[in-house]
Amino acid sequence: MKRNARILYEQNLDDFGHLDDDQIMGLTIYAEARGEPRKGRIAVGTVILNRAENRKWDGETILETCLWPYQFSCYNLDDPNRPMLKRIAEDWDFHFAKSKPLQDCYTVARGLISGAIERDCDLKDVYQYLTMEAKESAKWWRGMAFVKQVGGHEFYRG
Repeated sequence: MKRNARILYEQNLDDFGHLDDDQIMGLTIYAEARGEPRKGRIAVGTVILNRAENRKWDGETILETCLWPYQFSCYNLDDPNRPMLKRIAEDWDFHFAKSKPLQDCYTVARGLISGAIERDCDLKDVYQYLTMEAKESAKWWRGMAFVKQVGGHEFYRG
C-alpha cells in the first residue's frame, strides 16, 4: 500500500475502527445512500458485501472493506461527509437515537449481513457504483458494463 493510502487507512481506523460490522456498514450506506429509497440502500449494501466477500478487493471484513482507502469516497479525508460521519461514530448511540435515516440504513445493513434482507439479485458480482452527480468527473466507469440504475446511483460490472 502506498504511503498516502496507508496514512488514510490508519486515520480511518482511528476514527471509525471501533464500530462493529453492522454499524460501519450502516454508516457507509447512510453516507452513500441516505437520500435513496430502501431499494437503493439495499443496492449499495449489496456492493459492500460483494467487495467484502471477494479477495480482489482489499479487506477481509466489512469494516476493513468500508475503510480501505479510496473505496468509498465518504471516508476520504477531503469528502464533505467525513466530519459528519466522524461525529456520528464518536457518539453512535446519541446520533442513532435521533436519526431515522441512520436507523433505516443500519436496519438494512443488519438485515443484509444476517440474510434477513435479500441482496439485489441483479447486482451479483457487481463491485462499483457511482452517483449521477459524480459521473461527470469520474473516469473509472468508462469501458465498464452498465448493469442498472437504482435511484441516483449507476452500478457497473468491470
